[in-house]
Amino acid sequence: MPLRKLQNHAMSGVFVFLILGMFAVISTVMVLLGAKVYRATAERSGVHNSARITSSYLRSMLRADDEAGVLKVETVDGVETIALLNTYDEDSYITRLYVYDGMLREWFTDATLPFEPENGEPVCEAEAMTASIEGQLLTIRIRVDGEWSEVYYALKAPAE
Repeated sequence: MPLRKLQNHAMSGVFVFLILGMFAVISTVMVLLGAKVYRATAERSGVHNSARITSSYLRSMLRADDEAGVLKVETVDGVETIALLNTYDEDSYITRLYVYDGMLREWFTDATLPFEPENGEPVCEAEAMTASIEGQLLTIRIRVDGEWSEVYYALKAPAE
């Protein structure tokens, strides 16, 4: 083959190789950027999902026991709790919802037993909780993954 044809053939091979190399580099960069965006979105979604799960759990517990004189917000041994008082077969029981040791917990026991926050059943991760009742509105502020969210619940029955 003449020298000129070999040079043209070599140049076209180099050109194809450069295009393929650029495509590979751009593809790699796009995959890395996409993975970073996906990771950030998944983390944000996880934070919001945790807050939604926590607020849904609290609302469902409140709906189950929304009767006159059942609900109290009180601090016991330095732990703020939402107390739900119930009577079954003439025996009094209490369910406490509270945050202790990084977890939202539920503690169900005989109302005469002393409160032991470490014995509550862990429900989900939470860092802090405050609750207050004004009239017929219960406001719960709960911190999950460093972000505060609020749960508002309109009580059907007056609280004590």
